[in-house]
Amino acid sequence: MKQDKMLAQMRSVTNAVYLREHAKVKPILDHEAKLRGQLTMLKQQVEQSRELIDKSHEMKALGVDLQWQKWHTNARRDINSELAQVTAKKLRAMDKLRQAFGRKHAVETMENQHKSNAKERRNKMLFDRLMNLD
Repeated sequence: MKQDKMLAQMRSVTNAVYLREHAKVKPILDHEAKLRGQLTMLKQQVEQSRELIDKSHEMKALGVDLQWQKWHTNARRDINSELAQVTAKKLRAMDKLRQAFGRKHAVETMENQHKSNAKERRNKMLFDRLMNLD
C-alpha cells in the first residue's frame, strides 16, 4: 500500500507540473498568432496600397511611395524579429512541456502497471486459496 500512495502522489505532482508548463505555452502561442496576423494584415495593406500608388502620379512625385515602402519594410522587419524571438521562446516552452508530459505519462504507466500487478497477485492468491480448499 505504501507504493500505491507514493505513485498516487507522484502522479499528482507530475500532473501539476504538466498543467503548469501547459499554462505557460498558451500566452506564447497567442502572441505568435497575433504577430502572424499582423504580418498578414501588413501584406494586405501593401497589396491594396500598391494599386493606389501606381495610379497616383502625385504620390510618386512627392515621394510618398518611397516613404510608404520604407515604413512597410521597417514594420515587416520589426514584426519578423519579434516573431523569431517568440518562436524561440515557444520552442523552449514546448520542450519543457514535452518533458513534463513524458514524466506524467511514465508515472501514470508505472501506477497502472503496479495496479495491474497487484490485481494479478491478488487473483493468484485467491485462486490458490480456492484450490487448497478441497
